Amino acid sequence: MVTMREVSVDDATTVTQMVAALLAELGAGQAQAGLDSQLVANLIAMKERVYGFLAFTEERPVGIIMVSESAALFARGTYGIITELYVVPDQRSSGVAMHLIEAAAALGTVKGWGQLEVGAPRQPMWSRSPNSALYLKAGFAEIGPRLKLPLHGLVSQRAQGNPAGDPRLDPRRQRARYRRVSDSSAAGFASVSICRRPIDPR
Repeated sequence: MVTMREVSVDDATTVTQMVAALLAELGAGQAQAGLDSQLVANLIAMKERVYGFLAFTEERPVGIIMVSESAALFARGTYGIITELYVVPDQRSSGVAMHLIEAAAALGTVKGWGQLEVGAPRQPMWSRSPNSALYLKAGFAEIGPRLKLPLHGLVSQRAQGNPAGDPRLDPRRQRARYRRVSDSSAAGFASVSICRRPIDPR
């Protein structure tokens, strides 16, 4: 039997281990260097912005979902973003992930969110992933690609006057660069954003 509860700061070690396992599966090993229990505890402590649920079979943690609150005009207010969803390998296809998604949707209903979104791997990885069927079954609908601009170190680079050898902050060089870069060589974790249909509070 699967049981769930909200995460707390005391769960920081468990959350860290599960998210690290998720990142390893996604091939984002480089992202794990900055992931530690104190960082996780600090994020969990942001109780009005960051939420999470742990799933258990008996006393064993077998899954986690982390959700953050955002706001936008297109959402007509606040909405939720699933930032991490992980189930241990031997408990997959057992309904744990769906229970976690349902918990996040129920939280969104209580919070008055207009929708729930989740990022996904870029194509063709997404179309081959079993997660695509999971999210579609849960009522999500594809809404198109999502891009990111890493901001770590950006301020210091601007303070140094944007060295000529770094084209990232030069709009002309940036446009020329993106014209040459193919999808297969795009940096980072380019993703497809999935949007849950508006949550029915009934």
